[in-house]
Amino acid sequence: MRKSLVRIAMLTLALAAAIWGGLGAWAWHTYRAARYPGATAVDASDTVRALPNFVFRRVEAYRSDEPFSLIYNWYSQRFGLGPERYATGNCALMARSSNLFGPLHLNASVMVCDTGSDRMMFVQRTYLLRYPAWLQLLR
Repeated sequence: MRKSLVRIAMLTLALAAAIWGGLGAWAWHTYRAARYPGATAVDASDTVRALPNFVFRRVEAYRSDEPFSLIYNWYSQRFGLGPERYATGNCALMARSSNLFGPLHLNASVMVCDTGSDRMMFVQRTYLLRYPAWLQLLR
């Protein structure tokens, strides 16, 4: 009996470690997903807000000397943004809002600008977790 309890406890701990490790790996990959391969990071910032709903916002800026069309296509495919929503001068803005699962939403936008000598990419991703109505009443 004692051996069975020890095995169950060890299996439970291994399962918990695998789940938390997988979640950690997914979070790290998602956090770093906006960096264009070979691009130089210019700036990045994070904002977290807990009320009235939980919001995590990541804003990043990168610089690359790759051709505009390669960068545009990479971001469009990476975030499923499709064609640009707005273009002015040498900049194109792509954006989308989607429901990831349940109450978790993602708003993503990428602006790619041609500066003449290189390209600048401005990426903003906002994850919004909408609290259930009954929880919002407790505030």
